[in-house]
Amino acid sequence: MLAIRTMWRAFLISAGGLAAATASADDTASRWSFGSQLGQVHGSPSQPTQFSGDPSTMSYDVAATWGDDKRLGWRVFTGYQFTDYLAVHLGYTDLGKLQSRFVDELPERLLQSERTLTQTVRGVDVGLQVKLPLSERVAVAFRGGKYYWKLKTRAFSSLDVGSERFTQRDSDDFVGAGLEVGIVEDLTATVGWTRYKVSGDPIALWTVGVLYGFGYF
Repeated sequence: MLAIRTMWRAFLISAGGLAAATASADDTASRWSFGSQLGQVHGSPSQPTQFSGDPSTMSYDVAATWGDDKRLGWRVFTGYQFTDYLAVHLGYTDLGKLQSRFVDELPERLLQSERTLTQTVRGVDVGLQVKLPLSERVAVAFRGGKYYWKLKTRAFSSLDVGSERFTQRDSDDFVGAGLEVGIVEDLTATVGWTRYKVSGDPIALWTVGVLYGFGYF
């Protein structure tokens, strides 16, 4: 009889420990979130293009004309909440594809070579988010951090055969703000604005998206 009671107590203790461990795991999982955002990129058409090398093979002055300053961009990310108000995010941001033109002018001004540029900006962003709840389902979020970007440029000439490629890597700060609205349990709709910098030039990304969190609200 004593042996049966001892076994029963051991079983209850083990079951209690397993339940506590499961609850702890669920609580940890509830701190993670995953999201995706899609939107429009607003560039800085008045700024000159920055290159890691000279875009002109003849090293003459370049007059740049930008186009497509509004284009499609997107972002995917994962986040971990330290508290209900503070979280860290790790994401991948694509700031779209930009096409522009520039003209190489020879000193004698007898000939002009028009080139078309295609540029893409992509990179990893790491930052903190501060969330201020307005109600049970609505919150305002502010975030900021570092954007580790890679700028790829391809230049086509109207006179020369072939093309040139340039790649530039660096990091710049970013800041953003947005609104989060809970739709159903663990599913949230987001609207946001983020101001990035690429080679010192500001680029804004306006997005709508969805956020999935385990026990987010």
